[in-house]
Amino acid sequence: MTVVPATSTTPPPHPLLGVTLRGTYRILRTLDQGGMGMVFEAEHARLRRRLAVKVLAQHLAKDAHALARFNREAEIISQLQHPHVVQVTDFDTTEQGEPYLVMELLTGESLSTRLERERCLPISDAVRIAHQVSSGLAEAHSANIVHRDLKPANIFLTEVAGQGTVVKLLDFGISKRVGASNGLTGEYDILGTPDYMAPEQALGKTALVDHRGDQYALAVITFEMLAGRTPFAGDDVMDVLRQVIAAEPPIIEELAPHVPPAAGEVLRRAMSKNPDMRFGSITDFAAALLRSSGTSLPPPIDAIGVANTLPAGPPGKSAPLAALGPMPPPRPASDRFETGLREKSTLTEAPTLPQPPGVTAQDLARALDQARQAHGMGDIDLAVNNAETALNVADSLRSPDAQARLESSTTLLNAIFEARLGPLSQRMVVLAPGSHNRKLRVSPEQAFLLSRVDGGVTLDEAIDLSPLPRQKTLRLLVSMMRQGLIAAE
Repeated sequence: MTVVPATSTTPPPHPLLGVTLRGTYRILRTLDQGGMGMVFEAEHARLRRRLAVKVLAQHLAKDAHALARFNREAEIISQLQHPHVVQVTDFDTTEQGEPYLVMELLTGESLSTRLERERCLPISDAVRIAHQVSSGLAEAHSANIVHRDLKPANIFLTEVAGQGTVVKLLDFGISKRVGASNGLTGEYDILGTPDYMAPEQALGKTALVDHRGDQYALAVITFEMLAGRTPFAGDDVMDVLRQVIAAEPPIIEELAPHVPPAAGEVLRRAMSKNPDMRFGSITDFAAALLRSSGTSLPPPIDAIGVANTLPAGPPGKSAPLAALGPMPPPRPASDRFETGLREKSTLTEAPTLPQPPGVTAQDLARALDQARQAHGMGDIDLAVNNAETALNVADSLRSPDAQARLESSTTLLNAIFEARLGPLSQRMVVLAPGSHNRKLRVSPEQAFLLSRVDGGVTLDEAIDLSPLPRQKTLRLLVSMMRQGLIAAE
């Protein structure tokens, strides 16, 4: 039992609770909350059916990009009438002008929740889940729709009497139509979740992302279901992105001896760096996985509308979960980009490496002193150059003393980078590739930040949206401004 101190304040109830939207959907309680909005449990006023209602956050209702993504999600899901895709039944706006989606209410849990609890799944369960996911994706691909954010949190598992586990695909919010030019994704867009992102998507080139990107993601998810971890483990998002782009996945049979070598070969092909080396379709991948695993599947099911008929459980029992929108895994937000289910004992401090020749602690002290002097004299470009030198020297030294000296200079370094960027309240824009005098290549870190800046956010907002430490974000923004990738309006 948790005792709330008398001095603490309870957040006021959401103004939509108890409200009947458009005379039809009575909002009962909150199910989920995220940056894009909230998901509520609701009851149809006439049919007495329990449903889920996803409402776009009020401050985003006037954001053209956010509104377009929300509308696209409604349009795409409503077109996919399939047993393994969540069903949308209505789309409207509240009396205050907030768009909302009405969808089936599912009772069960996300695959991420199950993996958090069980870590590894029997190969028969993993293949069954992957096969159902592939079936839903095949329907989307046949309509030229690519999901682009497939992950365990967007795979919902609901139990149906006589049919076992039924999979529902969620969250098509960043999906795209192949060949469409809707302007919602930019040249450097890197939307998605790093652990499950295909290499071509990690490079930020959305024009190259097609149905084979979803195949890659499903192969990674299957790998995780069988091995208890994702193929690429890293301490931060950029480390994972680098591995996704350049490193080969580990041999799954060495991590999970119960996986047949033939199934490992299937997964490795589906996770090929080159999309052309993957299977021709998501169903080809699923069929090959089934054959190689030595398992069998039950007869096909017709699960459309099944969840609509499930009675809503009473409070305190197997709470129904909303079947749309990001369903966050139970790990905290600070671990959003943690890869795999690593034991805490393995997260030890990195050993001190030998110091490379020609670089000394005096070089670091000198660069910091020169950066401080240049900043004091108002020569910001020189201060940035010296700050960069200090950071590079510290990276070369790789010693606790160097890191400690850098940490003690954090305020100075951040002030230098902020001075170069200008007021953090100014709005940033991504410059068109054609405005450069030469073809520029961007790093995964730059591509990631460019996707956040795209849409005209302020510098402050870009820093808040970045999963990177503040100093690294400031440093990257300065380098992109110097390269002519971004500019202040």
